[in-house]
Amino acid sequence: MTHAPAAPDARSLRAWPASLLLLAALLALMLASPRARAHASLVQSEPASASVLSQAPGALTLRFDEDVTPTRIEIVEADGRKVAPRDVHAGGTTLTVQLPTLGGGVHAVSWHVISADGHPVAGVVTFSVGTAAVRPAPASAAAGMAGSLAAAIWLARIALYIGLFVGVGGAFFSAWITPAGARPGVGSEHTGERTIDGALLLGLLSAAASPGLQGADMLGLGAAQGIGWHAWRTGVGSPYGVTLCIAAGALALALAARRVRRPEAARPASLLALVGLGLALAASGHASTAPPQWATRAAVFLHATGVALWVGALLPLASALRAGSPLGPRVLARFSRLIVYPLAALVLTGLTLAAIQLGDFSALTGTDYGRVLVLKLALVALVLLLAAANRWRLTVAVARDEAGAAGRLRRSIAVETAMLLAILAVVALWRFTVPPRSLAHAAAAQESRHVQLHDARATVDLQLMPGRAGPVSITASIRDGASAALDARQVGYTLANSAVGIEALHAQASQVRPGVWRADGVLIPTGGQWTVRVTILIDEFTQLSLQGTVTLDD
Repeated sequence: MTHAPAAPDARSLRAWPASLLLLAALLALMLASPRARAHASLVQSEPASASVLSQAPGALTLRFDEDVTPTRIEIVEADGRKVAPRDVHAGGTTLTVQLPTLGGGVHAVSWHVISADGHPVAGVVTFSVGTAAVRPAPASAAAGMAGSLAAAIWLARIALYIGLFVGVGGAFFSAWITPAGARPGVGSEHTGERTIDGALLLGLLSAAASPGLQGADMLGLGAAQGIGWHAWRTGVGSPYGVTLCIAAGALALALAARRVRRPEAARPASLLALVGLGLALAASGHASTAPPQWATRAAVFLHATGVALWVGALLPLASALRAGSPLGPRVLARFSRLIVYPLAALVLTGLTLAAIQLGDFSALTGTDYGRVLVLKLALVALVLLLAAANRWRLTVAVARDEAGAAGRLRRSIAVETAMLLAILAVVALWRFTVPPRSLAHAAAAQESRHVQLHDARATVDLQLMPGRAGPVSITASIRDGASAALDARQVGYTLANSAVGIEALHAQASQVRPGVWRADGVLIPTGGQWTVRVTILIDEFTQLSLQGTVTLDD
């Protein structure tokens, strides 16, 4: 008499959620990067956008609220010609663009960078040399993403999600939850089993093509140019490229687990694939780069694996019920007991990540990100209601062997699967939105404090950015009595706040251009009213000192 291999015992089945939680914590610590925030925003440019200059600057300095990597910089001259910068230097949050010799008129610098969360960001800074007004930048200088490229990126993202959640999740379910006697063998003709294999292949195809589309977006190219080597290599080198590489490994492991018959080989491979799925999605993206990263990356890991365990179970479950085997109800009963844990983790981490990204309930309807979230939550609520009905009504009917119950449950699972795929399509839209928390952070970073100091010999327009405690950039525009740029040898700042016992906080400024001096990273320990003194050394015998007050937030 031949005995089917033993199904995994209850203790081992209950142990893997705890193992995944431990792995999530370890992987979150490995992935954490204290510098990353999400979706870089320009907080300051020097010269400022829309400024009018008496002479052409030699360089343009761009400061962002997180580390950035430049991908494309173009200069649109006053006559509409596009020229390349002489040099571009990236140092953390600062980008310095060395400009060619520019004549009079309106000029625009179109910048394209990639932020720490892997998303390309672009913008335009305009300035005028010797004219009184600045016209809008040419549309070509800041052209948005082409519709064909956006559609291709969206479809590729959906295909990757299908491969990861349907394919990897299905491979895990087949190896760990379905008893060996109920698992169709290699080459099975069951539609659900063939669909899992197809999902894995679709995911691998997306993981191979997506770097080119990502690179095309970063380089400002079209969808057709995403097949080029330069675009593909650029995409692989981005943070999203890390996600795609790990995802490809997870998909390959899941495909290998599907090809072997022995449970002792299939189970470890499918578990590693599931871990790789969570690791891939925690490696980049809006949610995983939000602070504190040790928590948000772990939350993304648990959320992603919870989705895979739910979505991936549906097709194998339907296949087991369709087979008419007496093991089908056993598979259903085991799934119903165990899915409670991933669903609880999925809901808890999803709500936590949504709260972090939103920051305020008004962002639900006031931002594109929030509107996508509302649509997702509505679909999730509907599918959870359907899943609850399946759990408490149809599962019980199948266990009682009621006539037609298995067929009704299969049809309900098909609807549930379609709804979950719709949710994945909605989630893929987040690729084209900015989280509200990033918008709020950028707005806060752009707040500054201005104060004008003057005497008979000089006028100083002083700007402190941001206008709150912490690292501050202090810029002084210094003019003489005739309103021309004052030629100085040295400029220094002294800040004092007697209320907190600070009498002299010194910072030495560096000249940016004639008449403009800046000191970066001046650490202001607390908010409140500060006395600011600007000391200007004109020559060996002449020194000016102007003083005023400014109030900074905590």
